[in-house]
Amino acid sequence: MTEFHCEILTPHRLFFTGQAESVTFVTHDGEIEVLASHEPFVTPVLIGQLRIRTEGQHKLAAVTAGFARVKAGRIDIFVDAAEWPEEIDRERAERALARANERLATVAVKWQLEASALAAARARNRLAISAMVEKPKAAAPEAVGAASPRNPS
Repeated sequence: MTEFHCEILTPHRLFFTGQAESVTFVTHDGEIEVLASHEPFVTPVLIGQLRIRTEGQHKLAAVTAGFARVKAGRIDIFVDAAEWPEEIDRERAERALARANERLATVAVKWQLEASALAAARARNRLAISAMVEKPKAAAPEAVGAASPRNPS
């Protein structure tokens, strides 16, 4: 399979750089898979899983919101945070999810609802990615998509 250059950057580190056969991530329209020679485009990246196929193996990561740019044999993905499954602290993510769910149940101000829904989505995504690596043969955890005050998933 033809390879192309992939870089994933966060404000704090260069998360991944190397050759990839495919890169899959979540956008507003669902998952998109980018292969070599893909048409150039820019798109938002949503909270969810990111899969990089490199050297015949899939690497899985949890990412937060950002954007992706595909052009001339490369993809650059800029996100607020990215973690490999082994970097995820499950207990911390569970506490963050509990705090976010508590806020969702008690706040009434729109911006607080939105912030809490996003916090809950990030925590659920981290837990889902962590669980997928711990039990790769098990059924996939709850799908993680865009969060909103009415749909805090």
